[in-house]
Amino acid sequence: MLSPLPHLPAPHAPAYAWVAYDLAVRREWYWIPDPHSLPERPSDPAVALCHRDGRVREAALRAGVPGGLLPLVVLRCADWAGPVREAARRVLAEAGPKALVRAAHVVLHAAARKRGGAALRLLETRLAEGGPELRESAFAHPLHEVRRWACRQAVDHGWLTPEQFAHRAVRDPDVVVQARCAEAALAACASPVRPGVLDVLLGARSARVRSIAVTALRRLEQPLRGVDWLADRSPSVRACAQWAVRQGGGDPLAHYRRAAAETPGRARHSVVAGLGECGGPGEIALVLPYLSDARPGVRAAAVGALRALGAASPERVAPLLDDPSPAVVRRVCGTLLSDADALPPDALRARLASDRPRHIRLAALRLLAVHRGLAPLRAGLALVDDSDPDVRVRARTLVTRWAPPDSATLAAALPAPERARLTAEIDAAAPALGPSAVRFLHWILR
Repeated sequence: MLSPLPHLPAPHAPAYAWVAYDLAVRREWYWIPDPHSLPERPSDPAVALCHRDGRVREAALRAGVPGGLLPLVVLRCADWAGPVREAARRVLAEAGPKALVRAAHVVLHAAARKRGGAALRLLETRLAEGGPELRESAFAHPLHEVRRWACRQAVDHGWLTPEQFAHRAVRDPDVVVQARCAEAALAACASPVRPGVLDVLLGARSARVRSIAVTALRRLEQPLRGVDWLADRSPSVRACAQWAVRQGGGDPLAHYRRAAAETPGRARHSVVAGLGECGGPGEIALVLPYLSDARPGVRAAAVGALRALGAASPERVAPLLDDPSPAVVRRVCGTLLSDADALPPDALRARLASDRPRHIRLAALRLLAVHRGLAPLRAGLALVDDSDPDVRVRARTLVTRWAPPDSATLAAALPAPERARLTAEIDAAAPALGPSAVRFLHWILR
């Protein structure tokens, strides 16, 4: 008895959904009563197109295929049976260009098969012969793989003007399409570039597009225009702007100093970050006051700037481990990892209390994990049954991975009461840790 078949994929479904349907039908309709007689063709045309017997598949193709099943026709164009392939290719050649574009994702997938190039060649021909409306349907396809392919075709064949490439770069949500269109728009422009192209790219929401446009300023003989992007919110755009300005003989650091002086105590986070990216020891005094700024983004930028300047000592930034902003605490935690042993374990354990915010507890646990000695083990054992799932998982991971090279020495140096207490804590955590982890910890403390 045949089991229920999967639902037919939607017309715009990804290729893997159509391949999965094809395989599911093939697994069910595998039995051939008499290999010398033609099996009865299923009433469902989709099932017939995926039938185990090639004669059934060929007959289904010759009988006519509904438009919504064109993706299955594309798969049959790469069929192992020659008659099926030829029948499928004839059906596909008669399909409308828009329907073929809608099935483009399956076409691109089938092109990787041994005999799947015919459908792709047909799609390329139809798109090359079609007008702007047909190409626009490919550029607007819901699947990014198709849009990437269509963009590559447009670049290779010059189907779009620089302005059209620029507007597509700022509208498409896919980063690959954004970058490819932005580069194509700039490559098609001679210097001086048309404002309608460069201004659109420089104003894009995508940091990658802005980076490409700012980097191109030097080639377009406008490197000092990069000054306007030295305070961009994106680190990658700022780095490109700093390079462009230097190439033009400018000084990015002077710009950041001037911006900080013009708004003392109120500089944007990008200006504070820029002081760290371009500055030296002389900028430390400018950055330090921003550790207590009311804006979380500025405090996080100040921590990052001090780290870049080599001045993020534990004495300066450790108090921000209690910051109410998770972004600030994450930045501080990453900065202090290399100096975690300089932080008192008791102060970190106090931040693990259940009444503390989650981001503070997780940061303290992360810093304790790189401590030497028994502090990580004790901290983890106390939290293996914590009510917060994130804290609980990290605590269990910390305990099961605890194995310092001097563990035997640490265990031997423990006073008897401390050893007994630690053994009891391990036994209490046994249900959460599992028998193998408990045996390993007892073996260390033996």
